[in-house]
Amino acid sequence: MNILVFSDSHGHYERLKKVAKLYSNTINYIIHLGDLVREAEKLKIDFENSSLKVEYVYGNCDFSINRNDYEKELVICEKRFFILHGHTRYVKTSSETLKNLAEQKKYDVVLYGHTHIAKEEYHNGAYIVNPGSIQEPRDSSKPSYALINISDNNIKIDIRNL
Repeated sequence: MNILVFSDSHGHYERLKKVAKLYSNTINYIIHLGDLVREAEKLKIDFENSSLKVEYVYGNCDFSINRNDYEKELVICEKRFFILHGHTRYVKTSSETLKNLAEQKKYDVVLYGHTHIAKEEYHNGAYIVNPGSIQEPRDSSKPSYALINISDNNIKIDIRNL
């Protein structure tokens, strides 16, 4: 199982689409962590004739009315994922809240965005991952995204720069 993870595309759909097409023959999921989800919705339409699944959550720039769509639980290959943009959990301050949540809820992977800074941590059996921003990186980083591979009950995280 291969998963492509984006966050914080902020209206730059062509870059998202280019990277998604690059991996379209090898990935099973695309996860977009918000800001702006309309690009995830466009990807869903562009890949509707394939078996590729597209999941997303709303971010602070998506102006969601339904507060429940800022966070989502997924099960992929028997691994428990928690995906969120991150603004509701104050991730710009610290990832401790996410580590505690992963520990309490027994998540295998927590994916978040909002900071525009790629980061991977491993805490008590859980991966806490921010793919960075595909368009507007911060902290002198390059535009980035993440690839996640699940095979033989193992999880491999690969953050890649454009």
